[in-house]
Amino acid sequence: MLVGLSSDAMGMVRETLAAEAVLPDKSISFGDAIGHAKRSKPDVVIVGFQESMDGALALAESLTKEIPRATLIALSDEGDASVILSAMRVGYKEFVVLPQDSQRLRQVVHDAAFDSGDDEEQGLVVSFLGAKGGVGVTTLVGHLATELAAIHRVILVDLDFGMGDCASMLDVTPKDTLADVLPRAERLDERMLTSSVVVHKSKAHILAQPNELAKVGEYTQDDVYNIIRIAAKGYMFVLMDCGSHLNDGSTLALQVSDLIVLVSTPDVISVRDAFRRMKYFEVMGIEKERIRLVVNRSRKGQYIGSADIEANLGLKVAVSIADDPTTVDQAINEGQLIREVNRKSDTAKDISKLVILLTDEDDLDDDDDDEEGEGEPSGEGGWFSGLFGRGG
Repeated sequence: MLVGLSSDAMGMVRETLAAEAVLPDKSISFGDAIGHAKRSKPDVVIVGFQESMDGALALAESLTKEIPRATLIALSDEGDASVILSAMRVGYKEFVVLPQDSQRLRQVVHDAAFDSGDDEEQGLVVSFLGAKGGVGVTTLVGHLATELAAIHRVILVDLDFGMGDCASMLDVTPKDTLADVLPRAERLDERMLTSSVVVHKSKAHILAQPNELAKVGEYTQDDVYNIIRIAAKGYMFVLMDCGSHLNDGSTLALQVSDLIVLVSTPDVISVRDAFRRMKYFEVMGIEKERIRLVVNRSRKGQYIGSADIEANLGLKVAVSIADDPTTVDQAINEGQLIREVNRKSDTAKDISKLVILLTDEDDLDDDDDDEEGEGEPSGEGGWFSGLFGRGG
């Protein structure tokens, strides 16, 4: 919630927090703040000190009583020691001056995003995004959910509002879907969420898309955020299938995720589109440290090797998934898991590395990136760097 901010301050806050928070359309007045806070119960309240310091101090005293779990942040255009002290005394956690305190503001908001106000540990939130359509995102995230479910409490949320197929791929029939949950997202709790999922035989929970896509209806980023927030409270792993077409829901998921798994295949078009995704992440303010690159359908003698992909994307290939089209097609068509069709399949074995990617990356074998028959990169930037609009 934003209170008492000028248009200039609003602009700086939007620029600073574009990748960290769901921001309201406008700042509200001091007089409307308490009523709005009671209704919306915000995680973070940013209050402008430029317009009225007395109003900002009085508001904090009321907010700490009405929404004690909210993080209060004072925003000013100058840092005066006496003003800062006064702000801290009435309950403000931070006093920031933009743009010099931009990084501190981002960190405070990020820390508060999934703070439920208690000592319970929040689950790891991971978004899976395809460089383009057809790279196997749903297959990978669905199988990863079933692998993790053997030990951990896992939910798979299908955020591909275009053509979400998580339920079909795992051969389950949901009673409730996102179309049922989104309208009540504002009052959602863990019990309601758990009652809305379908449970796979592996014990993975799936919040699916409806068969009739028109049923999803209108939704806001706040609705999607609330679903993710509640899921992170009840599950150790929240896996989100964002498909390949970005929308309001998947964009929000990328912004709040602890990790983003970008899935590509080892072909020129897919890698070029992965490059475009990386540029978009940069515009969104998403740090490269949060991104993990997975190359699906990897095979010996492939036209583009891991070294070329890494050189052109500036990102290490975290995991390569072997190509086994016969086994994968059979599993999908029969509604089975790949390991059920052929436990010795290299694809099934490589999917287990995705578990390590989320639980303990240090255990990943660096030698796994060495592929026989790969093309050699020729010079800085890779041999097909011209496709990416930059010279070698």
